[in-house]
Amino acid sequence: MVKRKITTSNEEPEQRKFELPSEGEHQLQVVDLWTDKADDNIIIVKLEVVGEEEGRSILHRVNLDSEWKGFFLTRLFLKAIGEAYKGEIEVDEDNWIGKQFFATIVHNVGNNGKTYANIDEFNFDKVVALDGKQEEEVAWDDDK
Repeated sequence: MVKRKITTSNEEPEQRKFELPSEGEHQLQVVDLWTDKADDNIIIVKLEVVGEEEGRSILHRVNLDSEWKGFFLTRLFLKAIGEAYKGEIEVDEDNWIGKQFFATIVHNVGNNGKTYANIDEFNFDKVVALDGKQEEEVAWDDDK
């Protein structure tokens, strides 16, 4: 270990209040991810709200163990971010950064009494365009 000398304020440190995204549908973007120290099959994904509540974020756990009983949740996440989710697939988490999707957020109270925001449902009907905005349905005129 290296000894370091740092200068800090003489004021007492304060806790920061972490603002959760509100309940309801949001456009979310993958902004960071890391492997769980206890299980390298679990990827912790930081999702940030795009739009009105920009900057508010949640952590979403993705379990890459296909034998896990909740693996269907992983497949739903992969589908939401536009990655392969059927058959034999190759997963490259580096491709996830910047991916956006729509999902409904709910709040749950944990055993410790704290409130957490979680994904309740992915909205596959809304597609995020390359510019980050929702793609509009296009009605093509085939008669021309």
